[in-house]
Amino acid sequence: MAAVSQISLASFSELADTTERMVAAWPDLIDELADVRSLYKEMEIPRGTGNQRVIWELESELFARFKGEGEDAAKVRVIKGYNKTGYIRRFAAEIDITWEAREQGKNQEIITRLTNLSTFGPQRMALDMTHQGFTFAGSTSMTDMDGETVDLTMGDGFQSAYALHTLTGSADTYTTIVTGNPPFSQGGLEVGMEVSNVNIKDNFGNLRNLDFNTIVIHKDPATMREARQLLNSTADTTQNNSGVTNTYKGMFRLVILPRLATTAAGAYDSTKKRQWHYVAAGQWQAYFCLFEAPNLKKPMSMNNGEDIHSDDWTFSVRLSYMILIVSAKGNVTSTGLGS
Repeated sequence: MAAVSQISLASFSELADTTERMVAAWPDLIDELADVRSLYKEMEIPRGTGNQRVIWELESELFARFKGEGEDAAKVRVIKGYNKTGYIRRFAAEIDITWEAREQGKNQEIITRLTNLSTFGPQRMALDMTHQGFTFAGSTSMTDMDGETVDLTMGDGFQSAYALHTLTGSADTYTTIVTGNPPFSQGGLEVGMEVSNVNIKDNFGNLRNLDFNTIVIHKDPATMREARQLLNSTADTTQNNSGVTNTYKGMFRLVILPRLATTAAGAYDSTKKRQWHYVAAGQWQAYFCLFEAPNLKKPMSMNNGEDIHSDDWTFSVRLSYMILIVSAKGNVTSTGLGS
């Protein structure tokens, strides 16, 4: 019988170090994380500064006032809007390398397990940011895959996609719903653009001119076709005459979130496949706050790396972060279902 290679903690160090470097490269491991992160503002939370953050809306009046000769200048007002408190959550994933895998030469199995371990943290980040910012925009809370209740309300107490959001300094309200919840099309986009033009207001009740620069969709084939056709065609997609210019070509960035149409557990949810969002990325007050970057815990000599009962070596990833959305201003939503 041919000999098999055996792996010890000492000879395993090179592969373990490679895995550690892969875990440390978490921002670039999966495309969907980079895509959804680009829609959020980012903050780092230093160690030793508590497990929560409170973020406020803070706005001032928009316009200078007439000053007559010898008259005092008008004082502009600053107003606090709503605030939202977020809490750090910690996540983990572990794999075991069995005695049999080590002693019987199952090296490819070991490599696959360790390689996969590096992706668990980034995939959970991407799922949470997708769900909390977009998938469940029409809900005030959700129960995640761990059975934990996640608060999805904005600072005003309402869900993101809501028709009567309130303001702290005015009796006015505003909506973040694309009227009629149409599927994505040129006409549907124009309805969403009109909502953003006339409904997004500051807490004084003044219209806010945000830079709505991004369209967010699921990888539904029909929705992708409509979006790519609209954003990439040189001709107006609603005209038979190919010489008519498409005024929307290159106007917006398209972000496709593959887990947008999923349940809280990450399973496919067909009722959300036509959902789309019109987003002011960079100005929307949605925050991804990193406390503990994904890091690897690995077995080493003298650290009880081998389970005395099973002879397994356990490798583990840990990470901690907070997702906090203060205001729905900057995220106009359509379910795509019509209504």
